Amino acid sequence: MNISTMSNNVPFSRTISDVHAKVDKFLPLLIFVFGLSSLIGHAQDQKKVDSLLQAASKQTDTTQIITYATLWAEHLFVDPLASKPYLDSTLVLAKRLGNEEFIARTTNYLGVYHNMTSQYEKSIPIYDEVIEMYKELGDMTQVCAAMNNKANSLRSLGRYNECLETHMESLKLKEEIGDTEESIAASYWNIGNIQGDIENYEISNQYYNKAKTIYEKLDSRDDLASIKVNMALNLKGQKEYEESKALLLEVEPYYFEKSYNNDLAGIYDNVGWILAQQDSLDLAEDYYNKSLEISKRYGETSLIGLNLRHLGELYNKKGEHRKALRFMKDALQISEDTGTRKKMIGDLLEMSKAYAGLGRYKKAYEFHTDYHELHDEILGEENIKKMNELEVQYQTEKKEKELIIKQNEIKLLEERKQRAENQKLFLIISLIGALALAAAIVYALRQKMKRNKIEREKLDKGLEFKEKQLTTHALHLAHKNEVLQDLKSQIKELKAEGANSRRYQEVINTINLDINNDGTWDQFRNYFEDVHKGFNSKVMGNYPNVSNNDLRLMSLLKMNLSSKEIANILNISVEGVKKARYRLRKKLDLSTEDSLQELILTL
Repeated sequence: MNISTMSNNVPFSRTISDVHAKVDKFLPLLIFVFGLSSLIGHAQDQKKVDSLLQAASKQTDTTQIITYATLWAEHLFVDPLASKPYLDSTLVLAKRLGNEEFIARTTNYLGVYHNMTSQYEKSIPIYDEVIEMYKELGDMTQVCAAMNNKANSLRSLGRYNECLETHMESLKLKEEIGDTEESIAASYWNIGNIQGDIENYEISNQYYNKAKTIYEKLDSRDDLASIKVNMALNLKGQKEYEESKALLLEVEPYYFEKSYNNDLAGIYDNVGWILAQQDSLDLAEDYYNKSLEISKRYGETSLIGLNLRHLGELYNKKGEHRKALRFMKDALQISEDTGTRKKMIGDLLEMSKAYAGLGRYKKAYEFHTDYHELHDEILGEENIKKMNELEVQYQTEKKEKELIIKQNEIKLLEERKQRAENQKLFLIISLIGALALAAAIVYALRQKMKRNKIEREKLDKGLEFKEKQLTTHALHLAHKNEVLQDLKSQIKELKAEGANSRRYQEVINTINLDINNDGTWDQFRNYFEDVHKGFNSKVMGNYPNVSNNDLRLMSLLKMNLSSKEIANILNISVEGVKKARYRLRKKLDLSTEDSLQELILTL
């Protein structure tokens, strides 16, 4: 394995993607208004910082923690060291508040800070603690995130087997709990990094492309830029230098605009390394120095060590071995301090070259021996085999799960087909039953309609008969009264002409008694009620002031009899009928425009 290539395959543009790019992806519980883009995407705004500090001085409890967390995130990617006091404040406040969720979250921030400042050994026990906290809280989404962060620390320390195993475990858990696409993309990204480290470029790019597809869907520009850088590093490892350099320089303006200082330093370092391989040593030196200047200013210790080693490698190529040795000693010291054993492999090799160039072969041999031992320990065949087995195991398990899912889908489709057939049969039977029922209902309705028609015809005939009977009775009554009145008049004339007037008067009284016989009226009322049911009760209900004589008049008007017929029946004159109608209009409170006849007919 080419050590220089391997060492530079570290994707500086998010060396710990789930830590850097997803540093606080799960902040909704904190109502963290800045979101992902604010955490990683803006240059430090002093006015904003001053405003937050002023707000924090007046706040208490959770709102104060949120403000300090915001201040920490505001500084983290611009000046990591300057972010530490704000982080310390969040930790103190969270523990004072006693809220387990806040304690877990702020403890995770501490692990992130150690990653950003190359204190990888310190971060691992912190992440273990965070994982246990979130397990107790039952928040498996955050467990996955903490596992990713831990795995990235292991990667920086060169503990590749543990790193890949942890990432795979996290990915499986994410798939089981149905985590978000963005979170799963972060796992693809991280696994792609590891596969690139061990020069499995094809597998690495497969994972990068999976992540890229998701980030394109989510329109995540930061993540897409980082994926481009990682793919450029794979091209660099495959010695496709021009393509790699073009892709790196394509991303450079975006990082510059966003003030992603360490990411920008990573691009300059990688471009410098490519130029060095192309023997453009002076130009490579310029890029290395630009990267080193940014790294020193913004505190990415591990990146400083890499810059120093690359400068030492450059001076070895130039034949300036003593100068190279100075840089290499500083680089090796940083690798030892930060525990980045993977970087240490390259440092030991360049130290060996520098001593060999100075003719100090014993020293060169010692460093070369150390180089081989560390290389075999981290990147030996056995380790690479184990890591490849993890990938095969994951893919096998995934295919087995997919097979089970397909089998379940087939079973489900068969069950659905059977249900559909059963439903179809049930519908046919139901339809036949419904048609039979409908036929029975139609037959029953027709029979009922037939019976109703016969009954209605019978009732109509009965009503018609009663109407005829009523009319006949009324006309008979009118005729009888008319005859009696005429007879009465004749008797009065005879009485006036002759004697025995007393007997005449008795006959006249008998006639009057017959004319005014209420029994005759009772018989009439019965006939009337049979034809016009409820008329009398409706009149009395609406017009309680109406008398019996008024009711008789209204009944006769209801029958639409003439005034003369009404006069004969009531034994009054036609003029008397008019007066009776006038009195009735007043009782019914009718105006001159209202029709008495129409009102009575509607009752």
